[in-house]
Amino acid sequence: MKTSTKLIIAVLILLAIAGGVYWYLFFYGPGNGTPIPTNTNNGTTGGFIPLNALGGGNQNTTGGTVGTSTDENGNSNSSSTPIITETIPTLRLLSADPIGGYGASTTASTTIVRWVDRGRGNVMEARGDSEEIITLSNTVLPRIYESVWNKSVNAFVGSLLSSNNDIPTTIYAKLNIQASSTPPKTNLVSNSGSTTPETDLTKLTPYFLRGKNLPENMLTYTVSPKGDRLFMLIKESGQGAGYISNFDGTSVAKIFIQPLTQVNVEWPEENTIAITTKGSANQAGFLYFVNPKTGIWKKVVGPIFGISTKVSKDAKYVLVSSATRDQGIVTNIYSVGTTTPIDAVVRTLADKCVWGNFYKELVYCATPSQPVSAVYPDDWYKGTVTSYDKIWQINVKNSDIRQVSSLVGQVNQLINVFNMSTDTRDDFLFFMNKDDLSFWSLDLNSR
Repeated sequence: MKTSTKLIIAVLILLAIAGGVYWYLFFYGPGNGTPIPTNTNNGTTGGFIPLNALGGGNQNTTGGTVGTSTDENGNSNSSSTPIITETIPTLRLLSADPIGGYGASTTASTTIVRWVDRGRGNVMEARGDSEEIITLSNTVLPRIYESVWNKSVNAFVGSLLSSNNDIPTTIYAKLNIQASSTPPKTNLVSNSGSTTPETDLTKLTPYFLRGKNLPENMLTYTVSPKGDRLFMLIKESGQGAGYISNFDGTSVAKIFIQPLTQVNVEWPEENTIAITTKGSANQAGFLYFVNPKTGIWKKVVGPIFGISTKVSKDAKYVLVSSATRDQGIVTNIYSVGTTTPIDAVVRTLADKCVWGNFYKELVYCATPSQPVSAVYPDDWYKGTVTSYDKIWQINVKNSDIRQVSSLVGQVNQLINVFNMSTDTRDDFLFFMNKDDLSFWSLDLNSR
């Protein structure tokens, strides 16, 4: 046998051994404890597999000293000697790297936002009163592409894509305090996206992730307004079965089964789940309200071609975008219970809008600086058309419309806004850039 052949065989054997060790640590490594038992409530399928809880990893710092304490909800309280002393920018880049969803919570003193790094699965945290970005956990959980968070932002439900499977796995994951750790130093991110890292392999993050798989064949899901319950739409026998559960997937109750599988869902108000058929320029769609207690359906608007919707947090108003024959967009606002639309004046997809949590009469929309002709919403979903946006605020009670931010005028960067939300007090607007999946915040009190 040639020397080169022997060398190749040796390398392959070493790679196989390394791969086996990695997967053993991922599923059965330190911190996992006893596996969570399989849930069989109400006929749902799919076993629950605990996530890994590896400790340690790379930490980044600018040289500031950070101390972190925790409360019973897993929220960290940091004190530091800051390196950067200038005013926190109104429009702030939180993550230049792609993220896999986020959640925000408001305390008595500030707003906390947490997100999942899409590549590795690290959980990160930023606060409204500090420029520091904290690494909360570095549990290896790659390819999380979306997530929803509970009220305390110490747990999330997310969708994970494995490298060899196009069908996502839905998981529940919770931040658990490390038994013994030295809090990580921070990695400050400037408004231009540059970082000043310093690697310290001896530091542990204050938390690790532990969780379980949720039922298989999950079509979509959303979190309740109080952040304590989950609505899950699961494919069963070719139909969509709706379930309500606790946020961690326990205490499952089936509320309906319908021949609809291609839908978008929201839970804007405790007694209202909003279900909209996925929009296409060549197909008429509908918005329905479903009572989470009774499972009773009620049609709200439709049929509308190219439909996309956002429902206000009191379920009294609906912003609806639709397709036009000349490859444009019409955006209207409906008062629930009426069939006469009000022109929203702005022209944008409902996917680029969000209603206020505290000021329920306000809706924020990102609109293209220059209209772009396309087949809406299809081309935007596919990513074949993009837009560079400004953000507007609309008051549905007095029809007042004002520009909140030009975006490009504040950061000299073009942003294609999507996945917008506000914190509970409407102090900050959070959103992602659809073109690069970066993550941003806009201080609504600094305008």
